[in-house]
Amino acid sequence: MRLRALTLTILPFALATALLAPAAPAAAHDALASAAPAVDSTVSGDLDRVTLTFSEAPLAGLESGLVISVTGPDGAEASTGTVRVDGSTLTKPVDLAKPGRYNLGWRSVSVDGHPISGTYQFTSTGAPVAPVAPSSTPTSTPSVQATPEPAAATEPSATPATAADTARDTGPAVWVLAAWTAVLIIAIIAVLLITRRRPKSTE
Repeated sequence: MRLRALTLTILPFALATALLAPAAPAAAHDALASAAPAVDSTVSGDLDRVTLTFSEAPLAGLESGLVISVTGPDGAEASTGTVRVDGSTLTKPVDLAKPGRYNLGWRSVSVDGHPISGTYQFTSTGAPVAPVAPSSTPTSTPSVQATPEPAAATEPSATPATAADTARDTGPAVWVLAAWTAVLIIAIIAVLLITRRRPKSTE
């Protein structure tokens, strides 16, 4: 009778211990606390790395078991390099230049030694389009014909008149003077001739 009562008393505690024992290690597993890019988010293609932060730092000495893999819309691997650990944060370089849906898979080692993993998706808008530089080629413009400036009025030359010009201007006066001189000389000669031919009167 006492054995039965003792069994009924101990059995519930034994069952509770058996049920709670497997759950204890599971509760100690680390979990993904935040991610960039976030789950189902849309990011610009110039983002150059993915960042995963866990509730606890991964188990030391098992860095080779840490994995971050990003595949692009075409199924090709978009992540490069190795996973970098900084406390509870894991980062890895990534190329998100192609627009579309990306798949991110990760694996880490919990502090209790159990591996943990997960996957999620996000979208990239692709590499930003660089602004087009203005063309350095000058655009053709209608040629403007230069209007000829009016020629400057010719001022009278201050150069003294040449001898030929002077002779032309004074020619008639010279000839008139020469004619009068010739007439006067002829008259004088005629008077002298007449005077010589006239006989002298006798007393």
